Parts: sequence; structure tokens; C-alpha cells
Amino acid sequence: MSEKGSGPELLICIVKDHHQVEEILTGFLELGIKGATVIDGRGMGQILSTEIPIFAGFASLFPGGSRGTYMIMSVLDQAQIDDAIMLAEEVCGALDKAGAGFLFTLPVGRVRGLAKEIS
Repeated sequence: MSEKGSGPELLICIVKDHHQVEEILTGFLELGIKGATVIDGRGMGQILSTEIPIFAGFASLFPGGSRGTYMIMSVLDQAQIDDAIMLAEEVCGALDKAGAGFLFTLPVGRVRGLAKEIS
């Protein structure tokens, strides 16, 4: 279902453990990825199970409990995408398991403000 384009992509990886964030960012540096943004957040399950009384009894249905999540975003060249995804899966485990994390990419039409590497 995934088709590789030719332009840059926005990688978005959502994880629940700040240690995973540190490992992913360190791994990004080792892969030559020099920029990423991390945003603290909370998922739907986290909000419903902690802030809406009628759903409090369903807390066990939402993996991760009341902990927050971290969204790592980076604009990557095509050559970096597969390695970045493999790194995230090494750090988080199989992403097809509930609560392990979530990752996707989106095509990027235009980019401004990224420093070009000087050779």
C-alpha cells in the first residue's frame, strides 16, 4: 500500500516512553538525520480514561494508561526514510502491537528553512 515518492517526506513517530525518544533521537544522529521536533501530547484513550468520568472504568482498554505521549517529527530525504523506520521499530518493538507506538509518513510538497549540508 505504500508507494515511494521522489521528494522529501514528513516522518511522524508517536511513542509513550521518554527513553524511547532519547534512543530514537540519538539513532537519528547516527543515521545523519540532524533535525527533529518532539511534541508532548496525550492520546484520545488517555483523555477519555482520565478526564471523562463515564469512561474511567474503561481505562484498561487503552494501552499506556494515563501517561503522555511524544510525537517525533522530521522532514527526511527518501534515502533516510527506511533507515529511520527500522530504527523506530528497533527501539519500540513491533509497531503492529497495541501500545508499542505509531508511525507514518506524509509527502512534503515544499520545504523552506532546512539548512543544506556543505560539502
